Amino acid sequence: MALLTATKDNFEEMIAQENAVVEFWAPWCGYCKRLGPVMKALGNELSDVTILQVNIDDLEEISDRYGIETIPSIIVFHKKEASLPLVAPQSKSAIIDFLKQEHVIG
Repeated sequence: MALLTATKDNFEEMIAQENAVVEFWAPWCGYCKRLGPVMKALGNELSDVTILQVNIDDLEEISDRYGIETIPSIIVFHKKEASLPLVAPQSKSAIIDFLKQEHVIG
């Protein structure tokens, strides 16, 4: 599935799915900008996984609900149950390892 943008209207529906990977980011965050192509590539590679981006400036109440203090942060949701966050992943392989640890991919 492609990389999707979270909104107030679609967030709850998206995290209710079996595997939803949510990246919390902001457009002013330089590291988030560098991670963007990695998340887009994962969205193209993992066709059965929902990958959703939450702009913390636009959806502050959602980022506050999950205690996001550092960006980028990635949380996996299994039918609305949130994992602990992966904070500031350093590489695509770190994200893949996290997704394996969270049983999103094999």
